[in-house]
Amino acid sequence: MVEKLARLTADQRSNFVAYLDGELSEQETQQIERLLSQNEVARHDMESLATVWEVLDTLPRTKAPEDFAQKTIATLKMDEQQTPLSDQAWFRKAQEVGSRVLGWCLVIACGFVGFALMRSFPPSTTEALIENYPVLEQFDSYQEIGSVEFLKKLQSSPEWLKHNQENGEAIR
Repeated sequence: MVEKLARLTADQRSNFVAYLDGELSEQETQQIERLLSQNEVARHDMESLATVWEVLDTLPRTKAPEDFAQKTIATLKMDEQQTPLSDQAWFRKAQEVGSRVLGWCLVIACGFVGFALMRSFPPSTTEALIENYPVLEQFDSYQEIGSVEFLKKLQSSPEWLKHNQENGEAIR
């Protein structure tokens, strides 16, 4: 004997709808009827479900458009046939633009690296001559001086300091 307040299984509850719709086999129908006669919870659930069914029957019926099924199936097929991301036009365009931007970035980076490398090498003879042109222009005068010690003495002499202050030249 089944308990009067025993809980129902999910399978038993799911069969209630099929029972009300008359979709169960003879054996399944007898099992539900036996359960209803022995279990108060089952009877209460069945009565509630039957009431809901009656209320649903009183609601106005809406009719789906004639092409509803066709549109739904077509939509499902379109979802199944989505093109891969790599085949979509916007993705191909983004790849093209991205590769061009990357290419230009590499060209610019190579230019900076080349410039930095060339600046790190010793200057050529021509560059050294151009850089030292002011000294070379006065080369004959510098040869007459003779030694660096003379220049150091000259720089520390009061006459030289006075001359630089009058002319506004910086002492080096």
